[in-house]
Amino acid sequence: MTPQYFPADSEFIKRDTRTGRWAIPYHPECLNARVKTLLTDNRDRLEGRRVLDLGSHIGTLSYAALQTGASFVLGLDTEPGKVDTARTLFDHYAVPQDLYRFEVAEGLDYLENAEPKSFDTLFCFGLLYYMPEPYRLLRAMVRAARECILLDTFTAPYAAVQGKDAASILPRVTDATWEVPLLLTTLTQAEKKDYTLPDAFHYRDRAVCLAAYPSIPLLELWFASLALKPRRLDWSPYQTRPCHWRDLITPEQKQAAHWADVYTAGLRVAYRLDLPA
Repeated sequence: MTPQYFPADSEFIKRDTRTGRWAIPYHPECLNARVKTLLTDNRDRLEGRRVLDLGSHIGTLSYAALQTGASFVLGLDTEPGKVDTARTLFDHYAVPQDLYRFEVAEGLDYLENAEPKSFDTLFCFGLLYYMPEPYRLLRAMVRAARECILLDTFTAPYAAVQGKDAASILPRVTDATWEVPLLLTTLTQAEKKDYTLPDAFHYRDRAVCLAAYPSIPLLELWFASLALKPRRLDWSPYQTRPCHWRDLITPEQKQAAHWADVYTAGLRVAYRLDLPA
């Protein structure tokens, strides 16, 4: 049974604007399943550990890390409003202040200036694809981590079904495309529903940012080059149907989708990455 860290009346869910989106919605079913798969099932890398949560948003998974046994969590986000909300929510739940800190910071800048091995475990959930240089972020995380990186990211097929370049990418790809170690760099709007991406620039009279979607073979090639020991995390307990990436192209298909379909179809993947002893 999936532990219920976040019931429907949780203030973390009430304050989150992502509950209704089709991919990785922050409603109780999806969120609690994510906590179990990403955190609870990796409790041995959280209990008594110092954790760095990159792109911590309003602190939801930082809070879950403490509930799973972490000794301290530092959450970083580029949005001051999200950092303020995280602090408010931790205060609401009376989390002791010596167990956490939230800062407004860009993750890559922070990592490249941090002391090596500053944290036992790093979280990189829903962030890697927003980095124009994802391998550089991975390398910086390896430098800052002592034991483990927990990673959850969209992959190259996502660029063919979602975003401004999807219509031009879709006719050019087949299943075999995703078996190649490739990186698709695409455009995404800088102004999201409740946050603004850094590094925005104007292109064709719109504020946009670059997004980078690696194929799974490329991710695993990167892991090998950094001497990481990857274990792909299992979402099959939540799978409701067979799902191919082409089943998630139209708005109607997306609206009818189950949240786990993005993992079943290979649009998103999660790993536990252990560092060499």
